[in-house]
Amino acid sequence: MSWKRDIPFGYKMEMSRIVPDKTEADIVRQIFSMYLAGNSLKRISEQMEASGTCYHAGTCEWNKNMIKRILENSRYIGSENYPEIIDPQDFIAARMRNAEKKQNLKPCHTGIQAVEKLSVCAICGARMYRNTRKNARPRWICQNEQCKETLIITDDGYRESIDRALAHLALSPALLDPCAPDEQQVSPDVLRLKNELTAAFNRGSESPEYMRSLIFALAAEQYNALPDMSLIHTLKELQDRIVIEGITEDNRREIEQKAVRRILLGRESGVSIELINGKIISSKEEAEQ
Repeated sequence: MSWKRDIPFGYKMEMSRIVPDKTEADIVRQIFSMYLAGNSLKRISEQMEASGTCYHAGTCEWNKNMIKRILENSRYIGSENYPEIIDPQDFIAARMRNAEKKQNLKPCHTGIQAVEKLSVCAICGARMYRNTRKNARPRWICQNEQCKETLIITDDGYRESIDRALAHLALSPALLDPCAPDEQQVSPDVLRLKNELTAAFNRGSESPEYMRSLIFALAAEQYNALPDMSLIHTLKELQDRIVIEGITEDNRREIEQKAVRRILLGRESGVSIELINGKIISSKEEAEQ
């Protein structure tokens, strides 16, 4: 869908003023309610389509990116002079749920089907899928039509490459050190809300409700940027275990499940593993940042 709405879903122009659109505002509240109840973005978008709700004039097509934009739009709690239609507490709760979902780690299991779930293209980052082409040597092909990177490797060769990469981890447990946060890196949303809050204080004419909404929105964005303490704990736990036990046949798959975030495949680079702290270990070379 190539066009965009002029103003966010949930609002309309009335007498040159932005005001809530009652029908759409109710749907925005429904979306937040469904998300906080545990529904996925895909499930919510399917429900919107099934109900005949139209995001754009002339079509009732929805996708999970539309839902994501609604859930992340701080205008719904009154920022940028938009009327509040979502309780700031609900907005913060939605952002917290999103942050918690990002922290969940996808395990890597033995067996080629589980490995496929973690396999991504080393060139563009898209998912790779396994194609045997009538019992020929397996090919891993990038799903990105503009990339189509291909790696030809046997299933045994794939597993051996992962094991070689893990061997580097056994020799250098420090690879699981948490990455130092970049204190200079501030998200555009945090910067925008800080500037808006400062300007509102300087004007001195804004309503308490508007100021409260800005403060809640800024708090939600700053919460989203906090370091993942559960990840740091997991990294330390894995480090301690590898130092004490090493990586053995008995614990290899369990450590792999907890330590590996993705498996990177490429014609030139071969097979590499990306650890949950973002560091990459190649099955061919020493680990690199």
